[in-house]
Amino acid sequence: MLIFCYQLSHIRSGKSHIQKSLAVWKPELERYTGLVQQIKKKSKERKALVAEKKELPIYHVKRHKTLAVCITELTEDLEELRSEKALLLQRFEYAEDAGAEAFRKDIATMEAGLKKLEAQEQKYSAELDKALDEYAELKAQAADFDPVELYKARQVIRPALEKAVKKQLEDTMQEKPSLIVLLSAKQEASRLLGEDTEERQVRQLIMRRQKEQRTVPQNQSKKKEHWER
Repeated sequence: MLIFCYQLSHIRSGKSHIQKSLAVWKPELERYTGLVQQIKKKSKERKALVAEKKELPIYHVKRHKTLAVCITELTEDLEELRSEKALLLQRFEYAEDAGAEAFRKDIATMEAGLKKLEAQEQKYSAELDKALDEYAELKAQAADFDPVELYKARQVIRPALEKAVKKQLEDTMQEKPSLIVLLSAKQEASRLLGEDTEERQVRQLIMRRQKEQRTVPQNQSKKKEHWER
C-alpha cells in the first residue's frame, strides 16, 4: 500500500513539474516565433527603404530625409527585437543561432515524459485500488479477532514493514526515497486505510474496558458488605 502511495506521489510531483514547465515553454515559443516574424518583416521593410533611398535622385531632399528617419527607426526596432530574442534564448540556455525547433524539441520531450507519467499513474492507481480491495477483504475476515490485539500486533510489525518498503523503493528507483514524499505517502496510505478512525475506536474500546474493570471490583465489594450485614 505504502509503495503504491509513494510511487503515485512521486509521479504526480513529476507531472506537476512538467506541466509547470510546459506552461512556460509553450507561451515563450509563441513569443519567440512572434519575434522572428517581426524581425523578418522589419528587415524586409528596411531593406526595401534602403534600396529606394539608394536609387532615389539626390535632388529629392525631402523624401531622402523621410526615408532616413524611417530607416533609423527600423534599425532601432530591429536592435531591440534582436536583443529581446537573444535574452530569450539565453534564458533557456539555447545557442544564439538556435531556432524555434529547439523549443519544439524540448516541448516534445516534456510532452512525451508527461504521457509516460500519466500511463504510470493509471497503472499504480489500479494497483492501489486492487490493494485496497484486498485489505477490505482481509479486514472482513479478521472481524472476529479482538480489535485491540489486532491493532497492537500491527503496530509491532509496522516498523519492519516500513523499513522493507524503503529498501524496495531504493532498489526499484536506484536512489534513496525522498523523505518528504515518503511522509506524504504514509499520510495518504493512513487516510485510505482509515487508520485515524480505527485508532480512535481502539482507544475508546480500551478506555471502556478499563472502566468496566474498575467497576467490577466495586460491585463485588458492595455485595460482600451486603452479605456481612
